[in-house]
Amino acid sequence: MTFRQIALKAAKAAARIQLRYFCKDIKKKEKADNSYVTKADIESTKKIRSIILKEFPNHDIICEEMGSSNKHSDYRWIIDPLDGTHNFIMDNPLFGSSIALQYQKEIILGVVYMPALKRLYYAEKGKGFFCNGKKLRVNNETDLKKCLLIFDAKLREDTDMKINILKKLAKSTWRTRSYGVAVYNNILIAEGKAGINIDFKSNIWDHSAVLLMVEEAGGKVTDLNGKRWTPEIKDYIATNGKIHNKILSVLK
Repeated sequence: MTFRQIALKAAKAAARIQLRYFCKDIKKKEKADNSYVTKADIESTKKIRSIILKEFPNHDIICEEMGSSNKHSDYRWIIDPLDGTHNFIMDNPLFGSSIALQYQKEIILGVVYMPALKRLYYAEKGKGFFCNGKKLRVNNETDLKKCLLIFDAKLREDTDMKINILKKLAKSTWRTRSYGVAVYNNILIAEGKAGINIDFKSNIWDHSAVLLMVEEAGGKVTDLNGKRWTPEIKDYIATNGKIHNKILSVLK
């Protein structure tokens, strides 16, 4: 089976687990960073790992809930088994699994499944971005005043800095939204439903799959100074590409 086929198989298996627990009274455990983990997170992690390692036992894996391996492979799978756990706990349908494959320093594959929305997304390096088999692109908006801004920063950290950035951007853009799940925020850019997403202190498993999707859909992703993203990026801007330099100018 191909990398994409295995990732899709793993995402679908995780989705079946998540839907089994969704809208149920599921127990949650608070982690050191004040976020929560549930049985759905843990079981999804185990299922995704088992499917990938059965096919590619020598590949490395890093995932949110079970740490990382170091087999010195050129291939590394980057997994968030349930992005949007807090939404999931609150019976909000904006959640899903995220699976990326890194070859050496580049992300070459990204898969996201949002089962409550029945949307399966994937992108491969150089092959485009797809939702349920349909190829999609970013929008062509060039006017900041007509762009939807997604600003989903955790405001309890570096609050003043983030509020100052939000003030600048809010005056220059059309509307601002916050959805509470990194994969969905970036997918909205890739689908052409929003123009700008800004995130801070992002984890590698939160963005690796979806930032590839943004690029494969024709968008652009950089750090706050305009340097192209890598999997290790923390603060970033993802846009439709047409208004990227305008956003950088506003931030400066």
